Amino acid sequence: MKPKQVLVLLLLALTSLAMAQTDPVVAMVGKSSITRSQFDLQFRLFVRDALQQRGQAYSPESEEAFAQFRPQYLERLARDQAIILAAEAAGFAAKNAAIDETIEEVKSQFENEEQLNQALEEAGIPSLEAYRRLVYEALTYNAYLENLVKSLQISDSALRMLYLVSRPQFAVPVRYCSSHILVKTAQEANQVIARLGQGEKFASLAQELSQDPGSKNEGGELGCEPKGTFVAPFELALAALKPGESSKTPVRTEFGFHVILLSKVEAAGFQSFDQVKGGLDQAVRNSALQKVLDNIVRRTPTRLFPENLQTK
Repeated sequence: MKPKQVLVLLLLALTSLAMAQTDPVVAMVGKSSITRSQFDLQFRLFVRDALQQRGQAYSPESEEAFAQFRPQYLERLARDQAIILAAEAAGFAAKNAAIDETIEEVKSQFENEEQLNQALEEAGIPSLEAYRRLVYEALTYNAYLENLVKSLQISDSALRMLYLVSRPQFAVPVRYCSSHILVKTAQEANQVIARLGQGEKFASLAQELSQDPGSKNEGGELGCEPKGTFVAPFELALAALKPGESSKTPVRTEFGFHVILLSKVEAAGFQSFDQVKGGLDQAVRNSALQKVLDNIVRRTPTRLFPENLQTK
């Protein structure tokens, strides 16, 4: 081998070593690797989303406050990668056409590429190529999960059996269906009571006089609620009424003075199967899907290197 060739190979080796040192592998999932730069991008997006939900702006300092969660997030990222690998193996890898279509939809929201790049930068995404990779992973992951959910068939009879054995959790307590008129003084409340005694409609008086913006336009209706929903003086007065009866004296609370109407009392019971069927079906599917995904992750060889998360 000529000296020049040796020098070129040496430079290539040194370059590879330098790159490995600056961007070490933080996880091996199957035959794929996750580098620290890939992790940092995903973790930064996670932090930005968490801060946005709190109504807070992102800054490097705010990201540092989340540093303790980096090892846990590495586990989550490795888990997601295992599922993406399973999706690819099952034939659900996102096609270039689908990725291009998604990106074009995003591009159409901006006047030019400069604005798009600025938006990506503000979102913590360094380039369009990095965004393309994120889109690929999201489309692949979601397509696989949608297919898994569709494949989970739950019979009506199985749901009915689950409803029967779980019936106590669908218990409904006694509920009091009421309305009220809220005014500022006892004198105003007594005037309302007098007008009700003269035959005026409760709902009409509520719309005219009530100071409660939440129920005023609904004729004072508060819906049907169990004990413990309202403040104590209100509930004591409500419990003393018979269905169809309104309070004969003003009821004072921290909000003002109330005139209360008890419309009806709904007896304790259980939600019907038809009322809870949708929720039961979703809960069973979620549980089954979680077990499928857990099994995929368990079967995927994974090695984590949290020590490489920190900059040396």
